[in-house]
Amino acid sequence: MTNLDDLLSLDFYKKSPYFGSDGNMRFKIFRDEDNFIITSWKGPMNFDTTTEEKIDHTEPFTQEGLQAICDYINEKASEY
Repeated sequence: MTNLDDLLSLDFYKKSPYFGSDGNMRFKIFRDEDNFIITSWKGPMNFDTTTEEKIDHTEPFTQEGLQAICDYINEKASEY
């Protein structure tokens, strides 16, 4: 299970993407203008080498959006 504290602060995403995993789910979280985008795929391969389908999900670039990303990870992780 992923907690909000695991996903770092908003300032981190202004400079850099975040890569993580939850079970067999791999994900990349990054900022695109005024939004967070989370791209998820089935592990074990990394973002650049996976042949699995990647799924994008968008939330606003706010603290509430980051909470929604956390909720999304916890909801979707069981599907992988």
